[in-house]
Amino acid sequence: MSLEPCNVCGVLNAEGTEICLSCGYPTTGNKRSAIFRWVAIALIICFALPFLSGLINWILLQLKPDPPSNQPKVSLIQK
Repeated sequence: MSLEPCNVCGVLNAEGTEICLSCGYPTTGNKRSAIFRWVAIALIICFALPFLSGLINWILLQLKPDPPSNQPKVSLIQK
């Protein structure tokens, strides 16, 4: 008896099994359609983009030196 990989999830199953014990799909079934992969990639980008843009802005602010102030210091205390 040999082992065959499931076409959906890749888990090794016995040669005579019709349904994968791991994912429940037929072992000779087609892989998931490409739309699932594209949706997963789009979701990862949507969640990672705000984090990455904030990180880039923080790095740019750390690299940019503070401009020297030429204005004289004025005290608000009245004498």
